[in-house]
Amino acid sequence: MQQTKLHTFIVLSLVLGSSPVLAEDNALNPLCAFKPINVDQYGHKPFQNPPEIKSQNGMLNTTLTVQYTDPKTTSIAGCPVKLRTYNGQLVGPTLRIKQGDVINLLLDNQLPKETPDQVQAQFDQEKDSAYLDTKPASFNTTNMHYHGLHVSPTGNSDNVLLAIAPQSKFPYEVKLPGNHPIGSYWYHAHAHGSTSIQVGSGMSGAIVIEDNPETTPKALLAANANEKTLVLQTILYDRKGMLNNITKLFPGPSTPSPKDCSPSSGNQGTWPCSLRHITVNGQIAPIITMKPGEVQRWRLIDTAFRESIYFAVQDHDLHEIALDGNYLGHIDTWKAGTPIDLEPGYRSDILIKASMKPGDYEIIDMPTSESKSLRHAQEDKHVLAILRVAGEADDMALPTDAEMAPLAPFGNTDLSKTAIGVQQVSFNLTQDIPNKKNYFQVNNRAFSPSHIRQLALNATDMWALTTIGDPTGVPNPIPPLQHVFHIHVNPFQWTRSGPDGTPEQVWKDTLLVQGPTITNVYTHYTDYTPNGQLFGFPFCENIVKRPETTALNAHDHPRIDRTTTGRTL
Repeated sequence: MQQTKLHTFIVLSLVLGSSPVLAEDNALNPLCAFKPINVDQYGHKPFQNPPEIKSQNGMLNTTLTVQYTDPKTTSIAGCPVKLRTYNGQLVGPTLRIKQGDVINLLLDNQLPKETPDQVQAQFDQEKDSAYLDTKPASFNTTNMHYHGLHVSPTGNSDNVLLAIAPQSKFPYEVKLPGNHPIGSYWYHAHAHGSTSIQVGSGMSGAIVIEDNPETTPKALLAANANEKTLVLQTILYDRKGMLNNITKLFPGPSTPSPKDCSPSSGNQGTWPCSLRHITVNGQIAPIITMKPGEVQRWRLIDTAFRESIYFAVQDHDLHEIALDGNYLGHIDTWKAGTPIDLEPGYRSDILIKASMKPGDYEIIDMPTSESKSLRHAQEDKHVLAILRVAGEADDMALPTDAEMAPLAPFGNTDLSKTAIGVQQVSFNLTQDIPNKKNYFQVNNRAFSPSHIRQLALNATDMWALTTIGDPTGVPNPIPPLQHVFHIHVNPFQWTRSGPDGTPEQVWKDTLLVQGPTITNVYTHYTDYTPNGQLFGFPFCENIVKRPETTALNAHDHPRIDRTTTGRTL
């Protein structure tokens, strides 16, 4: 039976398509074969933080150039790669800013222009593989999303509906409120139609809103002194060292993780069959060195698109202090062997206190069961990095819960006590009866600007989130699949099980929805723009204000149109 590709529709606006390859790029490179990577040969180099760009006098002024890497100087595991990137590097620079700062970023898209025939070819394959109501951008068209920031999503700020064509420039001006939550955020390409190709090539980087030294516990400042930023990536390059076939970002139909990787299966080149390695800042299994007893802050930023990363460090507890940029207000200590769940778009800030026993300890992505996996398949263990404990001991202290409590941005707010409205969202990830095309829908409708959802300003709503699979009667049915939900601009409140199994309320902006189970989150919009657009917006929906209410219309990725200055809870 002919089977269609199933595309797990995740937060990064992954869309189908295929880009024609230029003639000079046609040759396969044996150095890029789909085979296991020799980590001893290509990994185990000293860990490197991404390059940093810091704000000065309240302004961060910089240019990011969107360009291909030079295969003569850039390789992954010995494979020379030509990938779409920022500044020609496999990871974007970290933008370090403070509350109230302004990001003045010139995005210079130096990717080559595509011909009308090339753009049409991309769209033709997309419409042949899925039911679409909109025409996506070309693979060399881009823009930028400032993931998690509570900033304006209109104009030249965090506006994900912009389309910055190849060989053009665009000046971003992103103004942070003076009371913006301190923490770890990230930026990435977000043009509808090219997001997966570009983020899957490494077009992402960290944003750090720095701690205020006057209000931050001394023990946390000491841990920050040698902090590490770990941008976790699943860069999917083909046997030419390129990424031009977007269909390979998704395995095929009712088997989201194909086990048949033979040449005849059609699965070669997908993430599970490629045998590519999860990279950290573009590195393979780098070595992080710490002194015995030293405490460091690690900022974990998951930009991967085909992995659920269950992060753990051999024989070490993980002291979690923040989720998705929001301080918990206490420390959640996950005991050694208990992983932290990272999904695409997640951030987790942890404090790691090195063992007093020198030696090498594996930093791993623990095996993931089918029921918990993003791609609904058993995932094997992966070694992400090595923690090397060596040198003279430095027995540092961890901050206390009492010291961390004032850092929680929303205090003890409990939105479930004030919620009145109920919003229901079902992500429909299914296929037609011939098993040839997929449906990617919200509440059984593909994205169209005409689909409006009314929301009342200043009200608190519970959002009931789930996913659905094929109904009875569809052959080779696709089951309800996990799906990442993301809100632009505003975080939402969600209840999880803490390290001791006790329910705890946390603030996030990205969450893996485990269909068919219903997941409830709570949000409250208090801001709106002069043109009536809300500061908040759930994945697959856009927010636009109407008199006395606000309107949401289905979209393939979250976008929020901002309002006035003020805090949203």
